[in-house]
Amino acid sequence: MSNSWMKDYDDAVLRYEGFQEGAQDKAREMAAAMLAEGEPVDKIVKYTKLPETEILEIKASLEQKC
Repeated sequence: MSNSWMKDYDDAVLRYEGFQEGAQDKAREMAAAMLAEGEPVDKIVKYTKLPETEILEIKASLEQKC
């Protein structure tokens, strides 16, 4: 019986982590779209809540593809 609540807790943690990762993926997609539209990095940081360093990495990645 005591292991049941531990399994439920572990399952909840995994679902939460999956949700968080999905939200981060969506923020990265939004950042890439905003960069493609020429939006300034500070505005992208404000709206996506991603760190500036990550936005700059996405920007560099997009520039390499062009």
